[in-house]
Amino acid sequence: MSIRETASNAEWEVMKVVWSLDHATSKDVSDILKESQGWENATTKTLLSRLVKKGFLTTKKDGKRFIYKATVSEKESVNQKVEDVFASICATAVGSAIASAIRDHDLTQEDKDAILAVLQDKQVVETIQCSCASNHHASCNCPDGKCTCHK
Repeated sequence: MSIRETASNAEWEVMKVVWSLDHATSKDVSDILKESQGWENATTKTLLSRLVKKGFLTTKKDGKRFIYKATVSEKESVNQKVEDVFASICATAVGSAIASAIRDHDLTQEDKDAILAVLQDKQVVETIQCSCASNHHASCNCPDGKCTCHK
């Protein structure tokens, strides 16, 4: 599923809370974000409202309160966000970005085993074609000068 809209960093914080709770009231989310982020209730309610409008959350009235539930899974959303990042950088930089992420973040043994299994089966290519816009050489961000743009 392609996510129709993107979530801001603040909206991602709200989504992480809702995903962790499965479903939540605005008070549930607000209490957690007040403690972790120092946000006021009004800020959280605004962000919840935006996420409902964007289609990331649904809401159901339960007496005087509203119950929020995610319409997209955390895994699906994270995968889409990663794809968006890779789509925004030159294709020649993807491998080093993946290596950097692995180096800079904690992994469980299960994570490491899963990564190694994917790498074991990964077909490699001889070269990766630069994906920078050929008409905009000044904006080329290929790593270490390995850009294949026509200069």
